[in-house]
Amino acid sequence: MANNFYHETIKHLHVGYAYHRIICDTQGVPVDYEFIEVNKAFETATGLQSQMIIGKTLTQILPEIRDSDFNWIRFYGEIALNNGADEIEQYSEPLNRWYRIQVYSPETNYFITLFHDITREKQDLAEKNLLLTTLHDIVFEVSDDYYFTNVIVHDETTLFMPKNKIIGSHITAIFSKDISDEILSVFKKTYTTQKKQNYEYKSPLISDERWFLAEFFCIKTDQSFKFVVSIQDITQRKVIEKSLFIEKERFRTTLLSIGDGVISTDSRGYVTLINKIAEKLTGWSLQEAYGLPLDQVLCLVDEYTRESCENPAARVLETGAIIELNNHTLLLSKDGLTIPIEDSAAPIKDQDGHITGVVIVFRDFSDKKEKQEQIEYLSFHDHLTGLYNRRFFDEELRRLNTPRNLPLSLLIFDVNGLKLTNDAFGHLAGDRLLQKVSQIMQEKARSDDIIARVGGDEFVILLPQTTIKEAKELAKRINTALSQENLEAGHISISSGWGVKNTPDEEIDEVFKAAENKMYQYKISERSSTRNEAIQFIMKTLYEKLPREQEHSERVSKISGLIGTELGMTNEEINELKTAGTLHDIGKIAIGNEILDKSDKLTNFEWMEIHRHPEISYSILSSLNDYAPLANIILFHHERYDGKGYPKGLSGNQIPLQARIIAVADAFDAMTYGRPYKEPLTLEAAIQEIINGKHTQFDPEVADVFLRIVSENNNEL
Repeated sequence: MANNFYHETIKHLHVGYAYHRIICDTQGVPVDYEFIEVNKAFETATGLQSQMIIGKTLTQILPEIRDSDFNWIRFYGEIALNNGADEIEQYSEPLNRWYRIQVYSPETNYFITLFHDITREKQDLAEKNLLLTTLHDIVFEVSDDYYFTNVIVHDETTLFMPKNKIIGSHITAIFSKDISDEILSVFKKTYTTQKKQNYEYKSPLISDERWFLAEFFCIKTDQSFKFVVSIQDITQRKVIEKSLFIEKERFRTTLLSIGDGVISTDSRGYVTLINKIAEKLTGWSLQEAYGLPLDQVLCLVDEYTRESCENPAARVLETGAIIELNNHTLLLSKDGLTIPIEDSAAPIKDQDGHITGVVIVFRDFSDKKEKQEQIEYLSFHDHLTGLYNRRFFDEELRRLNTPRNLPLSLLIFDVNGLKLTNDAFGHLAGDRLLQKVSQIMQEKARSDDIIARVGGDEFVILLPQTTIKEAKELAKRINTALSQENLEAGHISISSGWGVKNTPDEEIDEVFKAAENKMYQYKISERSSTRNEAIQFIMKTLYEKLPREQEHSERVSKISGLIGTELGMTNEEINELKTAGTLHDIGKIAIGNEILDKSDKLTNFEWMEIHRHPEISYSILSSLNDYAPLANIILFHHERYDGKGYPKGLSGNQIPLQARIIAVADAFDAMTYGRPYKEPLTLEAAIQEIINGKHTQFDPEVADVFLRIVSENNNEL
């Protein structure tokens, strides 16, 4: 009964049951096993019928079992020969099924297997795990011959075509040939490798700008295999990637095209990028420099010592700080050029703050250095003469004011007649005068003497370790040399003074004042004769420039004196009037001959230039004490009685009497002797013009006196 009960129980089990005998070769190695007994559940689970397998070996029933990855015979043989037990989950390629198998040996050489078919469970678990881990928007199931068999989607509007049109369609019917070829290639790779494959693609719809990521999986089924493709919308990621790419390219393009040299390194200090400017400055191309240590490409030395400078990348990598080079750094290029540069180096950090490299930005400092040197030069030098300026002189005076430089002498010079030169011959002539003075001083002084222009026409020479006698001898040499020079205003004349500090107790400011006082005393004593000579030289120059002006001035002086006498002026007033008549056109020295000698009609601009000569005359004469009274007379000799003259538009008695007299004498002589642009009038016509001009151009009383003088002299003056 017990045996029947056992067999009935086995027969009706829902678990597949099989009883086997192991078969060994002559060495006792398992080579096969025989089926002795199986139940109905075994037949269902495996598809193997009892009448076909009982009494037969495994290799007789399933010859291909020898090619399986799992060695069933060895596995069962070890249990049967050792009376052991085990449990495994294994896939059977010949049966295309997954099994959970419990096996034990009731006696040596025999074993029992209990089969649980878990194929469906495995497939469900794989699909569930796949769907749970992808979390993507769309899942496609595709057959092994590339037809869509299912579509899993939460929102069908996200599909590029209706779901019912996709299911049952072949890949090539859905996508264009190019995309189909790519997708089929991915399917084949997925199957071959049995690993997930990724494929990114843009929506096939023309107006759809979305991007998708497709993940391909190959899943084995009961009969063969199928593909599962999960789709995720990655448009936002693509937008970010594109933005990052654009930013990266913009940054790269900026670095490559920026006006400064740029070199970047990796975390070891090896060159990874070098832009065009850096290539030009260093002499290294990107291809040559890539991967080299920075100090081999960016070779830096000190301007003064020519010793190598510290590698900026190394210091940044060590400290993590931004650094700048000093102002005296030179770049030695590969081509042998020496270029002053200024630069900075900064760390490149990742999002965690770790230094991943260094960027060095540098520029050719040559122009800037030159400009700085020019600025520095101009800050201590006079731009016109090239001598030191007042600022530098004051600093040097403080620096040299030490006992070891005693005796410390000073020479102060003032150029005589600079204003006269400027007024009479123009500021360019005045500039030439100052430049000539500075040139002579430099030629006569020692190389280490400090020569400075401390004012418009004032110069100082600072003489350390120089006695007052030596200073005076230098002043004499300078004066002698200048007196032999001739410029527009004639001989150059300067006034000089000197002072000396012999003991530490003396104040240098007092020494300076003493020298300045001596210079002013000399200037005052020489002023009158010097300025008279200057006026005479200007008139001489004017007459050489315009020979007719000498005769014209003499006639105006004579006629003015006759009118003054007739009006009852004193001898002193008449002499002053006659001198004013002689000098009334001195201002024409500053008017160009191309205007004064022009025979054609004058332009408005040329008339404006002509009209300037009274004011120029005034400027020349007003600064001279001896000639100051004449300046106002000459300034107004072209004013009209009716107020329509120039330069001030005075009228009537507002105009000085002497100026009204010269106006008549000047006009009469100009009419009777003519001008380059105008033919002379006859005596009768000129007299008529004077008559016509009474009360308008001329003072009627002065005009009447003049007409009477002409009549009394039988129309000859």
